Amino acid sequence: MTRVILVLSLLSLAACSGGSGFGNGLGGGLFGGRDRAEPVVIETPPVGGPTDVTDAAPASEAPDTPSGDGQFLGFSVTSLGDATQPGLWLETPLVTVEGPGRVVAENGRTIVVTLRPSGGEQGSGSRLSLAGFQALGLNLTALPTLTVISDA
Repeated sequence: MTRVILVLSLLSLAACSGGSGFGNGLGGGLFGGRDRAEPVVIETPPVGGPTDVTDAAPASEAPDTPSGDGQFLGFSVTSLGDATQPGLWLETPLVTVEGPGRVVAENGRTIVVTLRPSGGEQGSGSRLSLAGFQALGLNLTALPTLTVISDA
């Protein structure tokens, strides 16, 4: 019975504050003071994104563009690697020797990288270069799941 009264009290407070939640009537309710009539704009990256960002790094650091379909190696949760190492690379337990490859982010963007063995156990995650995070348009503190493709 106490819960029913509490819920009814909260609903009446919400109605008194303009229906915007548990506010003080000044628009500071659950929606952070947003006016209900204000449209919500959600920006999304373009579909597919860039398919080759080799010009994001100097030509001496960028791997060659792949010529085939490549071999799917798996998915890997990825963190930021050593930011002092230049270039587009991915250290991953999915490879045992260094070679060319690609990664595809959840937002659809693809970049060409050098795949480097991390020496970690299968499933231990990967580390992507700073240039890779930037080229994919990822937040540096994110832990994105990347699709890893070998072009060796």
